Amino acid sequence: MKISKDTNAHLQPLSTTIRFIAYGVHGFLDEIVFTALWQLVFESFDPRLIGYTSLYSFIIYGTGSFIIERIYLRLQEKDVTCIVRVFIYTLIAYAVELSSGLVLRQFDACPWDYSDRSMNFMGLITLTYAPGWALLGYWQEVFSGFLLSLRQPVKMKQK
Repeated sequence: MKISKDTNAHLQPLSTTIRFIAYGVHGFLDEIVFTALWQLVFESFDPRLIGYTSLYSFIIYGTGSFIIERIYLRLQEKDVTCIVRVFIYTLIAYAVELSSGLVLRQFDACPWDYSDRSMNFMGLITLTYAPGWALLGYWQEVFSGFLLSLRQPVKMKQK
């Protein structure tokens, strides 16, 4: 199959599955970096920068990021200001973290517990992380825009 350099006729946006995988991997890596930096700056000044996460985070971040992608597209159409969009993304992050934590707790599988943090709710969410969720929400908007701009070849049926 040859793809014309003059037109995007044989190109299509990335599939939902590919974007979900990209969002999941992205979130998985974000969490590893975040936990390493949090340890370094706020807890034990661990210069080894050891980050950690759970395999559940792939599904949680993939789902949350996909939700934010859909909302990003709707808010973009309505010309909503950046600060309002980031606030909405932060609320979504908390909703996804709380709901997934509640489900995982039913199976004794929730990998996080914020009970030792101030301003926590049921040990599943904490306002301590609000600035991080806000930054990640904005970054998710940028990342979503990038993934949505990518194109992949369409497999053409041979006659």
